[in-house]
Amino acid sequence: MKKSLCIFLSALSFFYYLWLGIHNSFHMSVLPFWLLLSMLFLAIVFLFPKLSATARRVLGLCLVAGTAFFLLIEGCILRGMAGNCPENLDYIIVLGAGLNGEKPSSVLEQRLESALAYLQTHPQTNVVVSGGQGANEAISEAESMKNWLLEKGISSSSILVEDRSTTTAENMRYSFSCIAIEEQSANSGLSSDSVFHRHSDMADSPPSLKIGIATSNFHVFRSLCIANKVQKENGNCAGNYQFFGIAADFPPLLLPHYMVREFFTVCVDAALGNIAKP
Repeated sequence: MKKSLCIFLSALSFFYYLWLGIHNSFHMSVLPFWLLLSMLFLAIVFLFPKLSATARRVLGLCLVAGTAFFLLIEGCILRGMAGNCPENLDYIIVLGAGLNGEKPSSVLEQRLESALAYLQTHPQTNVVVSGGQGANEAISEAESMKNWLLEKGISSSSILVEDRSTTTAENMRYSFSCIAIEEQSANSGLSSDSVFHRHSDMADSPPSLKIGIATSNFHVFRSLCIANKVQKENGNCAGNYQFFGIAADFPPLLLPHYMVREFFTVCVDAALGNIAKP
């Protein structure tokens, strides 16, 4: 039974690798993971039994530890996919995700649709469209997103444009700058130290802005972690922002791959010190 299961999982991983590769010209990041996973299942069936008892014990412990760590991170990613958006957001940040010509890609359009659904029922909320111009893009992702929202009836006065970022960390850093400038403009009579107190219910309570982050469902957890880290780097804003995920749908057949890719990206960002617990 165990042997049959490993062979089945090996075949499933291999054909998923082929399907992803054929549909994306074998240029997807982390694509070899599925091929290596297929080989691992075969190794468990045909090579693992030939090892010494000590080697099997050591490798078994490594596999169990690695699997447990992987499932822990994936559990956090899954929790982020649920979203936790309240009714009174001050801002929504929509993260860029590529263009088709000058139009949003299907993935980016899903993010915009999620933000639009909230904006249409909460017209007091402002939106920050965040994304720079890629090497193969005619305009910035932020400009494309703004045009899309304008076509859907969102007022230009409610849209802030951040068009410099190329990474999620830059999305947050530059978007927070846009928000700070907007808050200063709205509170021009206040000192810079008081600019974030507009939404505080009590003078002695920590000032707070509620910010939603609209992104693909698998990307919510890491985005919130990065947002918290960037906030902590900015002493003037410490404690002022509360972050909430707005999870956009993602193609189901691609989701397993992107969740695996997100695991590795979370690990890299953690090693680089780019994330903090949401």
